[in-house]
Amino acid sequence: MSQTLTPPAMLPACKLEFSIHRPARLLRDDIELVFRPDLEAEFNRHPAGSASGTDKDSFLKQHLLAIPTWQPSTQDLSEISFPVNEERKALLVNFDAWAIAVRERLAPFWADASCPVQGCAHFGTRTSVIYNELEGLTSLLKYSSIPIGCCGIVLHPTWQRRAYPVTFFTTAPLEMLQEAIAAVESERLGSATG
Repeated sequence: MSQTLTPPAMLPACKLEFSIHRPARLLRDDIELVFRPDLEAEFNRHPAGSASGTDKDSFLKQHLLAIPTWQPSTQDLSEISFPVNEERKALLVNFDAWAIAVRERLAPFWADASCPVQGCAHFGTRTSVIYNELEGLTSLLKYSSIPIGCCGIVLHPTWQRRAYPVTFFTTAPLEMLQEAIAAVESERLGSATG
């Protein structure tokens, strides 16, 4: 079962909600397939990885964190229209700015995100495996989902269909991740007021 380490919290300056989880084994296996080349390199690089004699699943169980993020939207994102696509693009730009700033603070630890457009690795080496955001979000957060077309949409408890989710992943220590997120929020707050 997935474990929630930090419950959902809003970052007002970044206009983004996040939570931090240790994924359950089945979800961890899916994540490993999507990011396999880079996670393999991380397993070989990390002091608690292959050099320590641990196996990769034990390493990921202890170190892999999943960070679902949500941004509120003005449009119902389950619809297909020009205004919805434009808002999706703007929300992705905001997510990218946040994720890149957090990733920089987590180096040398591995960090990536699921691409909200294609489902593959957003920043790293892409594989042919697609991350199922719907399964990931329902596993981590236990939120409701509804079928739409061939896929479905996860309903945010407050924003429902007016929400843009993207999941971020890292092997950085929890405290380092929390500090990086707080630093990015503080920096964004400073630039907004400055």
